[in-house]
Amino acid sequence: MRIGCVPYDHAKPFGVRWKVEEVVWDHPKELVGRLKRGEVDLALVPVWEILTGSSYRVVDGLAVGSRGEVRSVAVFHDKPLVECGGISLTPHSMSSVQLWRVVSKGAWGLRLEEREDGEARLRIGDEALREWTERKGRGVTDLGKAWWDWTGKPFVFAVWAMREGLRPNVGEVEKFREGCLAGIAKRAELAEGEMEKEYLTKCIRYELGVEEKEGMAEFAKRSGVAMRKIEYL
Repeated sequence: MRIGCVPYDHAKPFGVRWKVEEVVWDHPKELVGRLKRGEVDLALVPVWEILTGSSYRVVDGLAVGSRGEVRSVAVFHDKPLVECGGISLTPHSMSSVQLWRVVSKGAWGLRLEEREDGEARLRIGDEALREWTERKGRGVTDLGKAWWDWTGKPFVFAVWAMREGLRPNVGEVEKFREGCLAGIAKRAELAEGEMEKEYLTKCIRYELGVEEKEGMAEFAKRSGVAMRKIEYL
């Protein structure tokens, strides 16, 4: 299968058994387009697309999520959010942007204007992780933690989805899942330094179980959308 994955540190565990020529690396939002155009067969895509887009077939048991502080999905601001007049949103994400909109309005009653020169900045992935590290968590609003504090449920940012019309055999899907799980089990060994080890082992959660699916449903509910049917493989 042609695989589409994000070029971020949290994806390291997934790729332990991949061949380089099998993988297309791109940002989450761009991977959605690649999947729809048939450029990849299986991709790590934003959960917001899964909840609101076409009917997808999703690899069960695997995700990118959090149960509290995630560090790589955060809003950075040099003054309190209530004093910021606007926010610039990352162009690379769907789930994180919607998460900001839901939490800021529902939990805090904030309505910051979305504009490129906003004093607050929503960033994801390695870019966010680097700034979080530089700031040592100061002047940062972590959206994984914000969701957890508000709902008490896990948040799922992305899952593995098949392109429409693809019908892989069960053995192929299981081989992919087993390869990912093997990498996840070794994530501490894959980390470069203690900060990344902490991030991969304590901040990012890779499971997709009953509680994570409940978190997905809660995200759809609080966003005011009817959740699409998801077929799990």
